[in-house]
Formats: sequence, structure tokens, C-alpha cells
Amino acid sequence: MKKSLLVLTAALMFGSLASAQTTATASAPQVPALTDVPAGHWAKDAIDRLVSRGIILGYPDGTFRGTQNLTRYEAAVIIARLLDQIRGQGTGNMNSDDLVALQNAVQELAADLAALGVRVSDLEENSVNKDDFARLEARVEEVAALNGDATAIANIQSQIDDLASRADEYDTLRADVDDNASSIAALNDLTVLLNQDILDLQDRVSAVEAAQADFVQRSDFDNLAGKVTTIDTRVTKLENAPKFSVSGTLGANYGRIAITGANQTIGVDPKTGLPASISPNFDVDRLTRQTFADNAFSNGAAKCWDTNGFAASGPVNCIDTNNHDYMSDSYLVFGVKASNLSTANGKFVVNNAAVNFYTKDPFKGSSDVLVAIDNVSADGTLNGQKFDVRYEPYRSSFKFNDYLFNNDNVSIGTDAGTVGRRGIVANIQADKLPLQPKLTVVVGTATPFVNPTLNYTEVKQLNGESFKPPRYSGYTLSDARAPLVGNYYGIRASVNPAGYGTFGVSFAQMDGGANSGAYSYLAADGVTTVSGNATWTVPGRSALGADWDLGFGVKNADGNSPFTLKGVYVASVAHSQSTFLTNGAANVAQNLMKSIDTAFYTDAKADLGIAKLGANYRYISGEYDSGKAGMSGNDNSYYADARHSWAYGPDNQGFGAGVGTNLGPIALAAYGDSYRIISEGTDRYVNFGVSAGVKFFGLKALGFYNSSKAAGNTIGADNNNFTYNLTTPYMDVADVPFAFSSTYGGVLSHDGKAADALIKNLNFTVADAYFYQSNLKANDLQVYGDYSGTIAGITIAPFGRYHMFSTPSDAVVTDTNNGTGGVPAGWYSGQSYSTWKVGVKASTQPLTSIPLQPSLFVNYAQRETTIKATNAKASELLGQVGVTLNQFILPDMKASLGYAYYQGYNVAAIATGSSQSGASATYSPKADRIYASPFSGGATPFAGDDFGSQSGQLNGIFGQLDWNGLTANYGIFKYNASNSATGASTRSVAQAFKVGYTFKF
Repeated sequence: MKKSLLVLTAALMFGSLASAQTTATASAPQVPALTDVPAGHWAKDAIDRLVSRGIILGYPDGTFRGTQNLTRYEAAVIIARLLDQIRGQGTGNMNSDDLVALQNAVQELAADLAALGVRVSDLEENSVNKDDFARLEARVEEVAALNGDATAIANIQSQIDDLASRADEYDTLRADVDDNASSIAALNDLTVLLNQDILDLQDRVSAVEAAQADFVQRSDFDNLAGKVTTIDTRVTKLENAPKFSVSGTLGANYGRIAITGANQTIGVDPKTGLPASISPNFDVDRLTRQTFADNAFSNGAAKCWDTNGFAASGPVNCIDTNNHDYMSDSYLVFGVKASNLSTANGKFVVNNAAVNFYTKDPFKGSSDVLVAIDNVSADGTLNGQKFDVRYEPYRSSFKFNDYLFNNDNVSIGTDAGTVGRRGIVANIQADKLPLQPKLTVVVGTATPFVNPTLNYTEVKQLNGESFKPPRYSGYTLSDARAPLVGNYYGIRASVNPAGYGTFGVSFAQMDGGANSGAYSYLAADGVTTVSGNATWTVPGRSALGADWDLGFGVKNADGNSPFTLKGVYVASVAHSQSTFLTNGAANVAQNLMKSIDTAFYTDAKADLGIAKLGANYRYISGEYDSGKAGMSGNDNSYYADARHSWAYGPDNQGFGAGVGTNLGPIALAAYGDSYRIISEGTDRYVNFGVSAGVKFFGLKALGFYNSSKAAGNTIGADNNNFTYNLTTPYMDVADVPFAFSSTYGGVLSHDGKAADALIKNLNFTVADAYFYQSNLKANDLQVYGDYSGTIAGITIAPFGRYHMFSTPSDAVVTDTNNGTGGVPAGWYSGQSYSTWKVGVKASTQPLTSIPLQPSLFVNYAQRETTIKATNAKASELLGQVGVTLNQFILPDMKASLGYAYYQGYNVAAIATGSSQSGASATYSPKADRIYASPFSGGATPFAGDDFGSQSGQLNGIFGQLDWNGLTANYGIFKYNASNSATGASTRSVAQAFKVGYTFKF
């Protein structure tokens, strides 16, 4: 009897009982590991299961000995263990297949035992007992004593040996039978158990057969399956069928903001002797910004212009109280969307298509409500190639590169800035063409969207007078106002060669056309107002372009290549008779080449691990200023906040290089840059700088030295590139503080977001720079920092700044060498002053344990600037406080109440903010100002002593109720201002009420 038979039998039994053995298994002793069972043996899984259940434990030396015969003793032990587990758990979890397999195994073992019994019986029938054997042995000895026949004796001896052998085998078999008696008895018991289970299973089968008449027939199943298939086919057709839906948003507003209080004008104009007049209208955004009512009463930057006719840089620069009717802000936008559209052959598939509409002033009773198309779009596949197309009636958005067809700025509503662009933009991923290019096609017509008031110098230019803005030859009013006029067309193709990045080629053209504008300005006598209208023509243009953004080498974990090359080339030509129609083809080509306005730059960078390198070359014609040569609305000077994205400004030819190291805590950097203003000739600006320092625990300590020269003369700063407190390294590789200036000094800073920061969320900077140009010798010291965190459930963000600018003897110093590049001599001029600025923002989450669940906020900022020589002061103060009841009367209803106060003294303006970055500067430690001058531009520390003549206060109380899309606002605002130069003062009160509802469907 082989072990394999017992293993098969026990494995079958134990597999059936596995689910019933979880309790026993959990308490079983640690199982031995059998070292001689091959990993791929067909019985290994069964052996492992028997070992894990304690049925087989193996020999003391850790072996199984699978090829060795199983003794009856071993079989008895194994079967006894198995029976113990069966008796303890039963066979209720065994299925019919397990029972049949187990029964077959038992029958096979029983047959083996039966064969053994036959052999035993045969031996018993032919055996000799000990008495017979003794008599035979005595007979042999007797024959030997009588010297009998030797042959007969040999035969008798052979018979005796054969009998002895059979007797030995009999004794062995008998011992086996005796030893196996317990196994046979155990098998008999197991058979009884199995027979009972088989009988039970047969009863269950009989019951099922008896109930078969109540079962569904196979045909029923087939019929049901057919119905399911039919339904599934219909569902699939419905899913793939065209679908249509309507959605939209209704924004209804009612209310007005206007002056309600009496205006008081005191004093006279010293030039005219007439009563001075200061506009009673004012901006309220400064009071509500960064509160729950932010933008609630705003007139918006997109709807006002500054005094030069350019777009205001932000809401704080616009007055809000000029009788603005909020009904004009109402709108209704809705659209129809379709999906799953395709041709019969499936080659043209539209996944999504939409037509969106809008209404202007839908609630005004003075005019008809007009419904207009807002946009039309579609996307899908054309012969398996993805495409998308979009039509815009007012603000078509597209961009070929940073210097060509850069028209992707989209303003609020239908106001697209200087130019309305009505057209189509289509993209297709042409995978079936060579190199698999992405194609972009644009076509449309452009019309000046606004005719802003022209300023004095522009009117003089139109009248043929001598004024021309410096730096840009050929600069005309048309350049500033409408870079894209008339019909326009363009196509761009971009590819990814060998996976190295993007390379694109473009063609763009516009037809040009007429433009016009109204003007009004105060004449030189300070009394007479001059006004009128002007008309001019914008010539057409054609341009070819190429752009590349390539990477080489093995990319790092962030997906960046160690070597990169990025750049643009654009050749643009204005349409004119002298360009194309001359005497002879040679002259045409010659004139054409002379007429090309070129924009070219390329940046090459390398990341070597321990160092980063960068180098560049650029040539950008002055005609690209204001977007003229590139037909780019984003670059138009109409936008005071410079929405262009060019890498290098216009009218610039130059080159530069930088290096920065990554040597653990050691920080080294250097840069050099040389360029010329093309329109000025050959005089060059030459800048270079170096820095060295260490980095540790979020701290960085750098010493630096910079040199800036124009036409060979040392200047305090290169006004074309110098930006005060700039933190962006040169070409993103060379971190040299105060680059593009003639300075030396040091900077110590701490980054609160660094992984090894000393104090998380604490940022501070100590920067000292000495402007060593001989006419300046001015020192600039800044200490500023901020922190953000949560203490006792209150989120706080305190900040502070101290700024001291020092000149020799506190006198006014002037950089007389800096008279080039469109900057007059004396641009960098200033005297000693100091500024301190402090503030904090604090707020809570809803206090859920208090009725109405209130949340609170408090904002505070204050600064003061003092001119040391005269002790003259300018100051600003802003305070905001508010509470929101987050569960007010009805579920999800919020009620908020706030109060704000602003005060300015000797600043540029009180009625509006004069800071171009008011939102970021207000609570920023990096800027001296809050909302007004001095130091409004932030580009140079020399302007910090430029005080204004306005002083006054602005305050207001305002509330808001918000519930499920319904918003109601009310506010009362008071304005009080005075002019120290004229002695005039003005007071006014404005009231605002607005109810709005937004509903999406």
C-alpha cells in the first residue's frame, strides 16, 4: 500500500471539511515543514493541507519520504486522526462530488486490503505448523544418520528451505494483517458514515426529481434569454443614438448704487480762482475686498478706464457709485447639447455638440430682449482622428505662440478688451498624416470693441505734431488701440518629433481696416477742454512663425529632461504698396526683406545635477510692442496689467547666460546679460552679477554683487529689466538678488514651507542692498515676514514690514547717467525715508456649539512712511470686521454683517485706489503700500518718497443674506476727502441695494 493512495483519500476528505475546520485550525500547533516534497509535485498541495491540519506530521528528521511504503501503524495513526476530526465536525459540508471521490478512494483501499487477504488465505492453506516442521527436520537428521542417498537429502533440504521462506512471508503478512486491523476497522466506521451521507444525498435528489414538474423548462430559459438579448440590443441602440439636452443659468439682479448724501465742496482752485471740484463718486471695493461681500457692489475693472484711456488695472481703480444699475448685470445663458451623432459609415462622429445663447439686459423694460449666440462647439472624430471646433461671436480665443496670434485672453461677458474677435477655431489631431501633426485653423473678423477716450499725447500725434513715445520707432496710435482689425486667417501645425517635444509652424494674416476714437483733454492753460474724434487706418499684415519646446536626455522623476531648447521665430510684414508693388521683382524681394519685423529668441538649458546652466539669444523688433506685428491682442498696451506672455520684450536685441549650483548646502550663482534697444542704435546695456551663500533648515543666506551699465556708464538700475524684490532667478537658474542693478549686499531668508523649516509657515526676509553708483550711494534695508497658523480654533495670519531707504545726508540723489532706454535722466531719484507696516488677518470656523453657528473675521493693516529730512508723513489704515450667522432662520440660510474703514493721508488718491496691485499688496509684507502711493508700482525703491496731496476717509457698513442661490446685499458708504494743495474737500454718502438670484437648469 502506497502513501499516494492515503494522501489522495485524506485530501479529498479534508478538502470537503475545510470550511468546518476553521476553529480547529486556529488552535492547531505550529505545523512542521517537510523538506523533501518537491515544489512542483502533483500531490504537494494535498500534503501541505494534511500537514497544516495535523493529519500528517512527517518523520522526526523533517522528511515525508513519499516513495516509501506506508506501514500499518502509520496508516492507523493517520486515519485515526482523520476520524477524530470527522467525528468532531461531521460531514455536513461535503458535496456530492466529494462524497463520490471519497467513496472511490475507500473502495480502492478496500480492494487493496482484499487482495492482501487472498494472499494470506492462500498461505494459510499451504502452510505447515511447527510440529510438522519439527517432524520433517527429525526425519532429515535420521536419514543423514543412516548415510542415505545424498540426492534425496538435498531435495528434502530444498523443500525445508522453501517452507521456511513461506513461513517467514506468512509471519510478515500476518503481522501486517494484525497491524492493519485498526485501519480496517476505521475504514469500516468511515464507510458507515459515508453510506449514511450518500443515503441522505439520494433522498434529496429524489425530492428534487419529484418536484421537477414545478421547475421551468429549458425552453423557458431559451425564450427568456432571447428576450434579454433583444432588450440589450435596444438599450445599446439607445445608448448610441443621438441625445439632446437643454441646460443654462439664469442670473437675475435688481438694485442700484448711487450717491444719496449732499456733496460739499470747499475751497478754490489756485490756478483759476474757481471753486475746486472733486468728484463725489468713489470706489467701495477697497472696503469689501476679501470679505463675504467681495465684488458685491463693484462696477468691475472691465467697465472702466484710467485717465489715459487704458483699461483700469483692477476694481479698486474704478468708481462704483456713479448710479450703477445692477439690472444691467442680469443675464440668461442657456444652450442645447447633442451627443452621439455620426454618419452612416461611422467615419464622421460627433461626440458632443452644443449651441449656447445669452440675453443682454433681459429685465430692462426700455428695450426688447434680444437673444444672441454665445458660442457653438463640437468635438468628435473624423475618420478616427480627434477634432474639436468652436465658434465665438465676440471673443474667439486662439494662440499660435507668444509673439504671433496671441489672442487667448477672454474677459468677463462680451468685453474682450480692445478687439472683438468673431470667428472659428478648429483643431484636429491628424494621426494619418506623416509625423501625425496637430492642426489648428482660425478664421474670423476682428473689430475694435471699445473706442476709449484718447489721451492728450495721442491726440497730438494724430494731429501730426512731433510727439512720439520713446523707444519704439514707427509707434502709432493704431498700434496701441487695435492690433487685430478686419478679416483674419491662420493655420498652425505642431508635431512631436521622436518624442523630443513640440515643434510648430504657423501662418497668420489679417486684412486691416479703419479704427476711430473720441478724445477729450485739458489744454495747456489748465482751463480749456479740447475734444473731438479721430479716425485712422490699421494696415493688413502677414506673418510666418515657428516655435519649439524640446527636451533631450533621460527624464527625471518629475518628467523633466536634463537638456531643453525653447524658442520662437516670427517674420511679420505689413501690407503696403511699397512692400509689394515696385519696379522689378528684385526690388519687390529687397523691399520685402527690409520690411520684415522679426521676433526671434531661443533659450538653451542644462540640468547637470550639481549645476544648472542657461543661455539665450533674442532679437525682438519694436513693432511687436502693443501686439502690432504679431497681431496679438494680449500684448496691447490697453491692458495696464500687461497680459502678454512673451519671454523678452520688444525693441530688444541681446544675449545672456546664467549658472546656478546644487552642491548640498552651498549656493553659488552667476549671470551675464548684454543687449541694446534697437531703436536707439548701438549703445548697449551690460549687466552681470554673482552670489554665494549657504542653505540649511529652511534658511538661505546669500551675499551678492551686481553691475549695470548703459553705454559704458554705471547706472543705479536697468529700468528695462530691474524689478524690486524679484525672486525669480535669471533664466530660472541663477539666483542673484537685485539683478540688473549696481548693488552689493546680502539677503537672509526663511522659507516656512520648506521640509526642513525651523518654524513651519513662518517666512521672513532681511535684505540689505547698497546702490553704489556715484550719484546715488543709497542704501536700501528691508525686514519683513509673515506667519499663518491656527491657534485655539482661530486662523491667524500676522505680518510686519520695516523698510528704510538712506541717502547721503538724507538729501535727494539722482542717477543722471540713466537717461537712455526711454527713461529720462533723473528717473532714479529719491531721498531718505522709512516705512513700517503691520497687520493681521484672523477668522474662525462656524462655532457649531453656539446658536446660529456664527463665524467671525477681523482684518487689520496699517503703514506709515516718513521722509527723514522734512519729517513729512504719509499713512494708510484699513480695518475690516464681520460676522456670519451660518444657520439663520431657515436651513442653509446665511446672514452676514460687516464694517470697514479706510484712511489715507498724503496719498495719491482717496476716491479710488492708486495701487496697481492693491489686492496683493494690502496684506502683503513685501510692499510698503496698502492701496495707494507712495511706492505704488513696486518696481523701484526710489519712489517711496513720492507723496500725494489727498487725505481722507472711506467707511461703510454692509450686509448680505444668502439662501439657495438667492443673495441680497445692502450697504451704506461714506466718503470724505481733502486736497492739501487746494484746500478743497468733498463729502458724499452712497447707498447700495442689490438682490440677485442664480438658477441653474
